Amino acid sequence: MDSKLAECVGLWLAEGDNKTKSEITFTNNCPDLIKLFYYSVILKYKGRPRIYTYSPSRLAKFELGNCKIKQYRDIRANKPYHILRLASVSATHDWRNIVVSALSNSKFYPHILRGFFAGEGSVKFGSHNNRTLLVAQKQPKAFINKILHNLGISHTFAANRRSYVITGKWNWDIFAKYRLADLHPIKKEKFWKIYGEFKEEHYPALQLKNQVFEKLKKPLTTYELAEIFNRSQARICDVLMELKKEGKIKNFNVRSKSYWTKQNLILISKVKAEYLKLLSKGLTKTSEFANKLNVDWKSSNRRLKELEKLGLVKFNTSGWQAIAKTNVRVI
Repeated sequence: MDSKLAECVGLWLAEGDNKTKSEITFTNNCPDLIKLFYYSVILKYKGRPRIYTYSPSRLAKFELGNCKIKQYRDIRANKPYHILRLASVSATHDWRNIVVSALSNSKFYPHILRGFFAGEGSVKFGSHNNRTLLVAQKQPKAFINKILHNLGISHTFAANRRSYVITGKWNWDIFAKYRLADLHPIKKEKFWKIYGEFKEEHYPALQLKNQVFEKLKKPLTTYELAEIFNRSQARICDVLMELKKEGKIKNFNVRSKSYWTKQNLILISKVKAEYLKLLSKGLTKTSEFANKLNVDWKSSNRRLKELEKLGLVKFNTSGWQAIAKTNVRVI
């Protein structure tokens, strides 16, 4: 077993005749795939393989090795297609054992899926930048589910489209990593062209939200989160507001920057820290703070009001007083 043979397992599972027990059969309209199957599988066995070529004009020619060629007319065919056959009960039995062996070894899953996608896959680019990978099937198959799960490819099965539907940049990244669309030349070209047009990372529903929440073990700005996740600040802001409405995180505005955190703490600027320091030294009047820090009364009053909103100070008949915090850190 090697990668090429495993790819042929995928090709055969997609477009081979898996019902007959007397011959190995593979159908495709791509000459490159017919050649791959011929040299990787058919030549392993003795016998005289045959190629049946179907085309609207019956003029398409395709010669390969020692294959016996037969040409037929098919007016329904958009382009010529070929059926490669080797009649042999023993070869068919051996080939089926190879298929079972490949499917039982996860090491070969990327190669099998690469072959299967070459046979039954398609690459779609629709409106609103909708990028979709499809794997045609009448109904879900256990071995496909197992391979997709093993490779970490999330998917749905659309009965109305009779296909597995794969979307999301994270799934395209997996396809790119294992080069799963590379076996069929036309699909390969289309895949890499569309993949190169992704502008930013895309995450499945709730994944970005969950990952942002995990990152907030320390205070971070919207800009810093946008850089980490390669998303726009507007998108990150939407996620942060959702988390804030759910009461999971809070934010603090410090010198024109908004810091977000899920920790039990209060963030203040160095200027506000000076006010708390002066309170500990006995200052109580707004005018005293203004004179000490060389600012006007209004500016000093605004800073103290902001500290009051944070629950760090209070105002009474004696003036401003600090509120001791034992259950929260002030940074």
